[in-house]
Amino acid sequence: MQTTKGGLADLKRLRQKAAATPETPKSASGTSPPHPPMPPPQVIVPDADDQRVFRQAIKGAAPLHTPQRAILPATPAAPVAQLRQRRQAATGAQHGPATPVSDLYTSARQAQNESEFIRTGSGPDLIKGLKRGKWPIGATLDLHGATLDEARGRLDQFLQSCLTHHLRCVCVVHGKGHGSKNGTPVLKESVRRWLTQLACVQAYAECREQDGGSGAVQILLRQ
Repeated sequence: MQTTKGGLADLKRLRQKAAATPETPKSASGTSPPHPPMPPPQVIVPDADDQRVFRQAIKGAAPLHTPQRAILPATPAAPVAQLRQRRQAATGAQHGPATPVSDLYTSARQAQNESEFIRTGSGPDLIKGLKRGKWPIGATLDLHGATLDEARGRLDQFLQSCLTHHLRCVCVVHGKGHGSKNGTPVLKESVRRWLTQLACVQAYAECREQDGGSGAVQILLRQ
């Protein structure tokens, strides 16, 4: 087989190009050597002018003294039961079964005047102070549209949550009963009966007209 003149010339150029390219040295294992390490960072030493400017800038600075503070240990994690109780109190969840109350019971004092109630052993000044707003209302429960069973459970949960948060005076809105069947204020009468049976209730009184009038009561809870 003959080799053309042009083919020999191309072969010669390829050989010259390969000879001009430096060969990458390899280690005894046949792999290329690792890259050389990076040079250490250059340390710049400030000259006399820089030092003078720095000293002038911090001329009015004073050294910090030992801070007068105490390093407190980390707060230990609360037990699971305590965390559950806190979560239930924050969300108003039921703590336990509702306090049993009767829908028919009426105390002698309530039979005489259902607009207010005071627990035996408390002085009359308690009701006067409650009506005058001596204790600010800390929370309000609105029972509009609730059935008796729903109202009973919600009232129990509400009062338990108020006791957990140490609230002294709260308000319950039960409505005036204008929309009730036969015009009888069933929810209004039932809520007030329930309150007289709960040991945590020290007194209650109808709210002022601007705060709901006969459709709401403000309740004083035992401390």
